[in-house]
Amino acid sequence: MRVFYAVNFSEETSINLKGLQNSLREFVRHGRWAEVENLHMTLHFVGEIDPAELPLFKEALEKAAAAVQPLSVRFTSYGSFRQGKQDLIYVKTKNSGDMLQTAADKLKEQLQRGDMKPFVPHITLVRRAETDYRTLKILKKQRFDLPPVEIKSIELMESRKIDSKLTYIPLHSAKLGS
Repeated sequence: MRVFYAVNFSEETSINLKGLQNSLREFVRHGRWAEVENLHMTLHFVGEIDPAELPLFKEALEKAAAAVQPLSVRFTSYGSFRQGKQDLIYVKTKNSGDMLQTAADKLKEQLQRGDMKPFVPHITLVRRAETDYRTLKILKKQRFDLPPVEIKSIELMESRKIDSKLTYIPLHSAKLGS
């Protein structure tokens, strides 16, 4: 099974994020658009695990969540990661303090596996995007005026294809500061 740790959002927040995604559609020629039900912020991507290891991953989640207090996140602007001749376009976030960084670091420290690249808080909107560089540069200068979002938990998620559709399934949730 393929797993990762994430911050999930309420339906209202997902709808706001979908609105930001829709604002990009006229500027992106081709791309793989994230489904609204899959919009999340990855804290740590682990990858393939044996299902028998789930208790270990749940325990790591509980410890990481206990070390972090509930926090507020703001969506600030668009960003992108260049991937060859295409881009991954995302929403940048800013949170109170470094709480999400702390949680991501705790998970990496406990597990010592998965993606060990530095944590960059973001919500992916479109992968393999083909767009004009100048347009993307202008888009990245836009600032959003959305209400802050309260984060109270972190989830262990499974990534699975169901009927040829990428689906994220919550396996375990831990409240922050508990």
